[in-house]
This record gives sequence, C-alpha cells and structure tokens, in this order.
Amino acid sequence: MFEHSVGGKKGGRVDIALRNESRVLALIEAKAPRAELNTHVEQVLGYAFYEGVDICALTTGLEWWLYLPREPSEPLKRRFTVLKVQQDPLEQLAEDLERFLGKNSLISGESQQQAKRVLKASLEADHLKTELPKIWDQMLEDPDNELVELISRRVYEKLSIRPSDEQVVAALRNNPVPLERQSNPAQWVVRRDQEKATERSTGSTTSQPVAIMLWGSRHSVGSYADVLRTVAEKLFERHADDFDRLLELKGRKHPFVARDRHELRWPPRTSEVASSGYYIDMNLNASNCVRRSEKFLDCFGYPPSDLDVLFE
Repeated sequence: MFEHSVGGKKGGRVDIALRNESRVLALIEAKAPRAELNTHVEQVLGYAFYEGVDICALTTGLEWWLYLPREPSEPLKRRFTVLKVQQDPLEQLAEDLERFLGKNSLISGESQQQAKRVLKASLEADHLKTELPKIWDQMLEDPDNELVELISRRVYEKLSIRPSDEQVVAALRNNPVPLERQSNPAQWVVRRDQEKATERSTGSTTSQPVAIMLWGSRHSVGSYADVLRTVAEKLFERHADDFDRLLELKGRKHPFVARDRHELRWPPRTSEVASSGYYIDMNLNASNCVRRSEKFLDCFGYPPSDLDVLFE
C-alpha cells in the first residue's frame, strides 16, 4: 500500500506499508537518492511506533536503513543493518531484503527474530570496539602476573634472557627498559651464561624433573608443578604454626597462597597443601615454579641453594 496514512489528521503519510489482510506488518519511507537520511530517522520511527509495526525501513533506493522501532533504546541503537546497493553483493542484498521485508518472513515473525539477532550481535561488536581498547590500556598500565609471565617466557624462548617483571612492565608501557638492579651490562652476560650452564648440567625447562633435593633429602616428583607442591608441603611440615607467612606473598594483583582458593588468579589451577586448608597458585610455567619455590623457602629464611631440581 502506497501513501499510507499514519496518526490521523495530525499524523502523516508513509510511502509504503507492507501488510497482510488484517494489519500493517512493516513501513518503508522512501527519500530522494541524495537525501540525508539522518534527518528523517525520527519521522519513520514515529510512524512505525504509532502503527505498532516491528520493522521499518528508511531508504534512498541506493541505501537502506532497517530498524526495530519498538526497541527500548536511542534511534541509532535500534538500527540493525544498513544495505548499500552500490557496494554490497546483489545476491546478498536480495537475500537480506527477503529475510527482513519479505511477506512470508513478516507474517511468520521470522523477520523480527532475525533482526533482533543481528541487532544484538551488532551492539555487542560496538561495545567490544569501545571497551577492548580501554581494557588493553588498563592491562598496560597495571599488567597482571599472567601477562607479565607470558611475555617473560616468550622473551626467554627467543633470546635466552629472562627479563625481570619491571623490565616487562616498562616495555608494555613503551618506557625505556631498565637494566637489572645492579645496572651493570656485564652482569647480564654473566647471569645469562650461568643460566645456560645450569640448564646444561641439570636439564632444561623443557625436560621434566624426576626429583628434588631439599635440606639433604631426596623427594620424587614428576613435573615442575610437583616441585612447587612438594616444597610447600615440606615447609608446612616444618612450619605449620607460622605457615601464614606465605599469605603475604603476592603478585601485582593476586596472592601466591590463600585460604580461599577463589582469591587466587585461576581457582581451577590450584593445589591444597597437605590437606592444610592452604591453597597455592599452580598456573605457572616451569621456571616460575622454581622461582616460586625459592620465594617460599626465602620466606622462612632458607637460601635457594637448599633446593636442587634433579633430572635423569
């Protein structure tokens, strides 16, 4: 139906009304090819809302803006798609027009359901486009342990150098990367050579340990996670009364040990220490399992040399 009256004497006429025998199903407002559609959005949405239709379109013939007029949001967030005749594939245009404005689709209600799915996906994409950069900026400003450890591991794999957390954070923030605390470039080389020599004599972090020597006693292990778990258990055997010391050890955001496993970074990747009610974060790579074990020992005054990781 052309020039369909909407709103009585104070209303207007919409160019095209698509209807079945009983009611209007959709409205189309047509403008000249070079018309500025933005200036007519409120008009067509007003017509559609008054008429009670679920879908309406605003078009110049070359461009089609399709709306869900009864969605509870601002006009821009009610537009679920834009079709451009001069840019979009013709088969896709024909399919979309049939899907959203075809007689059978409108009568069955499939048009509205499809439109709602498209609108939801579009709004989610817009939300991600806005929020993802904010989240990334926040991660750069205050990187969590997982991001720092991932980058540290990748650097070591490529360069055989383990950067400190401070160096990784500086790189993420696009700041000058500082030297180690000793500020002596020569010591970097010494440290790197020492690490390589250690790996040659005891096995690399790609090999699985078979045991640890702790305070002169041998304990069998099957993985680096077992190294950390065993050190924690042996410490608890010696220091059950003051094991709370480990609760003070924290990364940038999360503790290393907690009474409530949900306080840890990855609750599913935790291990209880000898049925003690203490949980330790186990979401660590090989080198960080050893580092964390040494930090646990240091917390009770034991030197790193008390722990040796053994390989076959």
